[in-house]
Amino acid sequence: MRYLFTLCFLTLLCTCVSAQTEDLRLSTSLYFASADYEPNSTELEKLADFATTLSSYAAYTLRVEAFTDEKGTEAYNTALAERRAAAVTAALARQNIVPATTEVLTYGEQRARQNTTDDAEREHDRRVDLVATVTRWESAEAAISKARADQLQSITIKDPTVRQTISGAEGGTFLLEANALVRPDGSPTIGPVSVELIEAYDLSDMLIAGLTTTAAGKRLVTGGMISLTATDADGVSLELRKGRSITAATPTDDFNEQMRIFSGTKHDENGTPTDWALTTGGVANSADALFASLGPLPSLGSFRVTANANIGSLMARWREANPEPKAPVLEKVDHNFLSRKPVAPVLEEIVFEPKGLAGVFTSKAKIEEKTAEMRQKALETYQRHSERYERALVRNEGMPARNAARQEAYKQAHPDWQRRLEAHKESLMTTEVRRLMAQETARREKYMAARAARAEMLGEKLGELEDLSGQQSNISRYFFSINQLGWTNIDIFHVSGEESIQLLVEVPNSSPKATVVMIPTDRRSVIAYQPDTKAGTWKRSGIPRGLGYHVIAYQVMDGKLVMAHQYVEEASTVPAKMSYQPIAIDQLKDRIAGILGS
Repeated sequence: MRYLFTLCFLTLLCTCVSAQTEDLRLSTSLYFASADYEPNSTELEKLADFATTLSSYAAYTLRVEAFTDEKGTEAYNTALAERRAAAVTAALARQNIVPATTEVLTYGEQRARQNTTDDAEREHDRRVDLVATVTRWESAEAAISKARADQLQSITIKDPTVRQTISGAEGGTFLLEANALVRPDGSPTIGPVSVELIEAYDLSDMLIAGLTTTAAGKRLVTGGMISLTATDADGVSLELRKGRSITAATPTDDFNEQMRIFSGTKHDENGTPTDWALTTGGVANSADALFASLGPLPSLGSFRVTANANIGSLMARWREANPEPKAPVLEKVDHNFLSRKPVAPVLEEIVFEPKGLAGVFTSKAKIEEKTAEMRQKALETYQRHSERYERALVRNEGMPARNAARQEAYKQAHPDWQRRLEAHKESLMTTEVRRLMAQETARREKYMAARAARAEMLGEKLGELEDLSGQQSNISRYFFSINQLGWTNIDIFHVSGEESIQLLVEVPNSSPKATVVMIPTDRRSVIAYQPDTKAGTWKRSGIPRGLGYHVIAYQVMDGKLVMAHQYVEEASTVPAKMSYQPIAIDQLKDRIAGILGS
């Protein structure tokens, strides 16, 4: 059947937009040489561009349509179209494009031009069309909120009346005193308490969280930021009780004893600080203060039985005559013979083939004899493996019952033996020995309870905690006190006597709501630009001339997330110029981290 095909496919993207919906239609076509089904390098680049654009939207579905020209049989072309669709789908998966809904259609030659001799026309038939329906991001806030969702850690405190140790996923440890949380009116909390923790120790985490490092216009050098908030069972936001604090330990790769503690002020609509205020606290390089506040563990003391000192030898004799039941050794599946059932050999395919000169001088009778031997050996091997496979099946079927019986026998035998042991030990003791034993047991229980409480308060991991590079060190953590819930910043003021200038950056199509920041290469700082009066231009004053820095910007544009980056070797009054490129929301942090080397 002749099919008139209109040549209107774009080599990159063809976009159809409806003003009445948030959905968008994207398409691209990949072309193949005759009989080929793997895309060449040019088509793979086109596919990568399409994948990047696709993943920059909030969600998408995809339809894959594969075609061939009319050359070859119908069956061959159908199979070829299927291979092309499979190859393109696999290439998309390598680009992390695996949508929840993917429809694959293979038309083969059904829609190809017929009876044409022009290979240029046939080339348009040898293609795979990708047609996607995407959902645009409603706003930059919606996109970034999704990225920030991975930063939020939720912890439940069942009993806020006892000390708690909170361990963060990024390495922070936080000691919360008993009854430290109260309602805004000072009344006790109603448990359980929900704690939300955000850790931002890397610059990439700070950028995703929307954080900057300035205090009243002055630039800061950061050692990391954390946010701790809490609500009780009634959903009431909690505060720290007056005079109470949270002791924090956060990882660092570059300990600086001059660091001070800042609290967040002037928050934006998302609760993220837009400025920082200096508090009275500083940092320490060890946990000595934490341990000193706990007091010593109770003494375990020493105990020796002076009366009936031969109890030990008498008990040893009893245990020798009444050995303790051994825990059962449970059977395991013999995977060597259950992984796959032996396959009978195809005897006709087993033929002795002499090599080299032996192929010339070996008689036909000798070849047949050797062939018969090989076939007999293959049969014997198959029969032997089949028998072992069947035995393994039988053994495996009865294994659960045998294991259960062994466990049940041990479950009954061991408690009975323990009771007889205690009864015999009791019969050997005098009244005085029993009293002394009870005292020892009480002391030991008190000691173990205190040890468990100490471990719960601090977590005995503090000595094992690692810095951000994975190394252990006595000064690889900042120890400090948090005096109010919310955002806390470990920072120092950056003092520079160099000449300061105003920087400009031009980002075409940049909206006033875009995030545009600079990150100096010589310090851990995140400094925000401000929109200029000229559209698409951003400014920042007070920057030393000659400073090297990165500029990073991101926003939602035309429904997709876009990002721009520019490295400036020396700060000057010449504007830095950037352009936006689509980026997937789940690649934003890794992209920023790669730029900054964090």
